[in-house]
Amino acid sequence: MSRIFILLILGFSCLAAQADWKPLFNGNDLAGWSGDPRLWRVNDGMIVGETNDSDKKAAANTFLIWQGGEPGDFILEYKARITGNNSGVQYRSRIIDAAKWSVGGYQMDLHPNQRYLGMLYEERGRGIACLRGQKVKLADKPTETGKLGTPAVNLAEWNTYRIVARGHTLQHYVNGQLAAEIEDVHPEKRAAKGVIALQLHAGPPMKAEFKDLRIDITPESGPPPAN
Repeated sequence: MSRIFILLILGFSCLAAQADWKPLFNGNDLAGWSGDPRLWRVNDGMIVGETNDSDKKAAANTFLIWQGGEPGDFILEYKARITGNNSGVQYRSRIIDAAKWSVGGYQMDLHPNQRYLGMLYEERGRGIACLRGQKVKLADKPTETGKLGTPAVNLAEWNTYRIVARGHTLQHYVNGQLAAEIEDVHPEKRAAKGVIALQLHAGPPMKAEFKDLRIDITPESGPPPAN
């Protein structure tokens, strides 16, 4: 009996060591983030970004930028609900103009069009790099290497998203299912690390809501991504 008890304790200890989650948002205010104060706020424990056609108009894509570092290999999880225009989450990205909250780089797209939901879009770069339901090898242009399932998702409802970045391989999950997988093989254009940011898209009025944002920046000691 004692041996079984010891094995159970060791097992639980190993599981605990696997996860090193850090919250990106404190649930109360935008401490640790930088963005246009006209457009971003906190409401009921959520980060809310909203534009309109008058006092909250976005002339260009604008971002709420996390100030906690420039992670390289990580697992990022969050829940999002988007209405109106499309949004996205930047990662391994670069700040182009801090005063205008302008960012370029990898983006997990949050788009009402099912083909684009969860795709990899490279903001200020190579553009659409991997559509939802694809596996690609990315150089200057993407080459499809495989296909994935794409169950329907209502973007206006709360959905769970995950970004896994390990070396040159990038994976996007929607509600626990792999939606896009990219092997970026370009020796100069691929990114090894960079900022994380939330997007409000220029154009028609929109609202983007985010919650439960957390990151594990030591994925080598964490559990493998869910299939």
